[in-house]
Amino acid sequence: MRKATVQDPAALAGMSTATVDRVLHNRSGVSEKARERVRAAIHELGFGQLPGDLMEAPKRTLRFLFLLPKVNTSFAKAICTSVRTAARVSDEINVINDTQRIDLRDNLALIREIDAVTAEKYDGLALFAVDAPGVRQAIDRVVERGVKVVTLVSDIPTSKRHHFVGIDNVAAGRVAGTLMGRFAGKKKGTVGVIAGSLRMRDHVDRYFGFEQILRARFPGLRILPIEEGDSLHTHNAVITRRLLEKHDDLVGLYSAAAGNVGILEVLADLGKSDGLVVLMHELSEHTRRGLADGTVDAVINQDTGHIARSAVRVLTAFCSGRPIIEAQEKIRIDIYLADNLP
Repeated sequence: MRKATVQDPAALAGMSTATVDRVLHNRSGVSEKARERVRAAIHELGFGQLPGDLMEAPKRTLRFLFLLPKVNTSFAKAICTSVRTAARVSDEINVINDTQRIDLRDNLALIREIDAVTAEKYDGLALFAVDAPGVRQAIDRVVERGVKVVTLVSDIPTSKRHHFVGIDNVAAGRVAGTLMGRFAGKKKGTVGVIAGSLRMRDHVDRYFGFEQILRARFPGLRILPIEEGDSLHTHNAVITRRLLEKHDDLVGLYSAAAGNVGILEVLADLGKSDGLVVLMHELSEHTRRGLADGTVDAVINQDTGHIARSAVRVLTAFCSGRPIIEAQEKIRIDIYLADNLP
């Protein structure tokens, strides 16, 4: 066999000899994708006199970007932590998860971040989808650029995204409606609903399912106009105080989003938790305490660890051309009472 030269892998990889030389000597200034191409070319050429580590079959690296909500809630913190620990998929594939926090109330900022994602830097994108003007089109554009896309928790099903990772939010709303009706018993009166934003599909779907059940099965409970608190505890506190002061016949309160600390603080401050059915989403330190002391009747939860791991597995499957195991990726709707807290 003739002696190997840097021109051989450079020609096969479509790289300069300078780039190949930097890879061979493990110097900086070369992207991971370029290093992979050089290693693959060396492996294909089978040059035995090259360094041993470069003769091994290259381990593929996939880089994913997670656009996550920039809010100071337990759920947002939990999913950020879960994403950081969900990178390991298999021994054959190295996954790198980058995270970026973004204010989901600013759809223009979200569009800019999506438009900045390129296939040269990222293999996949996972994001909380805001159903606002221009966001669907931005998702479609990044898919057309060759990036695999999954939506997390909140979806835009009419977009070209590859998969949705999250619970069935209509079903979660129906569960909340059934719990509200059963806990209320024979009481008649009004029920307040606090969402984060009606631009978030998960909040809209939960409200739809909740309203559907109450109207069909519990006509004695009248739903008040839905309130939007942007998942901020300060906003939710103002809304809760107003609902309690304005409606003497308030029977129940359903928080369909995050920011529950504000609600719990007002309930404690006004001493209004007795006799009021309170349902919340996402098990956190605060909702856990609310369940334990009787302020909260039930919490509907989705496992952030399962969501993060599922997103990585699904993106990896699409990038590798492998099938998705649907049963493995189904996110459960968990219901917690004071009696079954983990």
